[in-house]
Amino acid sequence: MVNSELPKVTYKGRGAAAGPMLVGAMGPVGIAVGFAIDEGIAKEIGSALKESQVQGEKELANVIAEQFPEASSVKMLSLDFKAQRGNDDFAFATVELRFRSKEDEWQLCLQTNPGDLSALKEASLGWSLIVESISANRVCKESQD
Repeated sequence: MVNSELPKVTYKGRGAAAGPMLVGAMGPVGIAVGFAIDEGIAKEIGSALKESQVQGEKELANVIAEQFPEASSVKMLSLDFKAQRGNDDFAFATVELRFRSKEDEWQLCLQTNPGDLSALKEASLGWSLIVESISANRVCKESQD
């Protein structure tokens, strides 16, 4: 039911914010360093998700079966984490899912609650947040500043 291909995980936060400040000390290279910081965080979150993927997909399949019983397959199209405004020790994710049934196909954008960034990089917290956002039908807001 759930396509096991995990999309590229992205993260926008500390590095993007630090890039302009680093320009003063490092010149144009400062922005690249800022993006590299965020890329490293995204890789850590992605690794944690992959390590717990089997269990995470089981939980995901269960909640999708409950919430969308007509769906015959689900694919995660994007998984974008972003630092919480005002507290970059926490991050939330925007998750884009594509559902297919025998008669129809549709996409849904969901936003998770914020989770502790350290836990997101080391544990299965990302899966728990995604599953909870589906269960709560937490649809993305128009503006995600």
